[in-house]
Amino acid sequence: MNPDQETAARPAEPTYELPPPTGRLGDPPEPTDPLAKITLTPRRFGAVLAIAGMLLGLVLALVPVHVASLDRDRAASVSCGNTIGGVETPLLADGLGSEDPAVLATYVGTCQDAIGTRLLFAWPMFFAGMVGFAWLGVVRREPSAGELTRVEHA
Repeated sequence: MNPDQETAARPAEPTYELPPPTGRLGDPPEPTDPLAKITLTPRRFGAVLAIAGMLLGLVLALVPVHVASLDRDRAASVSCGNTIGGVETPLLADGLGSEDPAVLATYVGTCQDAIGTRLLFAWPMFFAGMVGFAWLGVVRREPSAGELTRVEHA
């Protein structure tokens, strides 16, 4: 085998091109931005927002909802339950200390309204965070201008 055939049989090694130089020869290089090292890219900022939305939505969904009690002598609240389980009537009756069905029915309605208001914020925030996080996993990341580009030889 002669040297030309050896070179042809060997796979071509990839070469890398550097970005074109800016300015004229002898000019001092442009100063780098010191904030570029600590600034979030748009993709990372989206990831932070998506994770924050998921966590905040999950916390809002799991933390119990409280409403004010009837007793004016003591400033207290009654736990209604959370957005997943709904209104917990036995827990509500224990918190009120009253067995009057009319008072209990009023508080069940108030708790349902409070849980419904919490639902308006918790679950959309959680699902928006999930969609944003899934979007970050599906959509391709574009290379930045400073990265080296690979050029294939034919």
